[in-house]
Amino acid sequence: MTPLIQRYKFSADPRAGEVLIQLMLASLSRGLDLGEAVIGVPGQRERTREQGFDHTAWLTKRLAERLQLPTVEAERLRETPSQRGLDRVSRRRNVKRAFAVNQPLPAAVMIVDDVMTTGATLESLALACRAAGARQITALAFARTPSVRI
Repeated sequence: MTPLIQRYKFSADPRAGEVLIQLMLASLSRGLDLGEAVIGVPGQRERTREQGFDHTAWLTKRLAERLQLPTVEAERLRETPSQRGLDRVSRRRNVKRAFAVNQPLPAAVMIVDDVMTTGATLESLALACRAAGARQITALAFARTPSVRI
């Protein structure tokens, strides 16, 4: 993980977050349909309390403002163990049915996470969005860990 991402994610450095947001915005393709609402991966309550900062909520709010899109809150239905060190199958099982969206969604939405590893968390949130009515779901993260066979 790059030092910039580490500063943002683990030290709650808003300046690092602003740089990451600018990089994300610059990388978006012109004409890409980003949807009609932005939904961030809900943070773990205990981890947010420990860190004093929900980095994905912060990121989602600022991205939505810059893209001039409303945000929709997703709900974390249960606290899940850390994904660190889990293989692909365990990660999917860990976050399966972990999220819900408790309001009807527009047809196209964008879901946001900070770092994507296997995509299990984004997939679980996407399924919750689909259950709430979204038909086109775009996932956005500012980093992707290298693909490694686990």
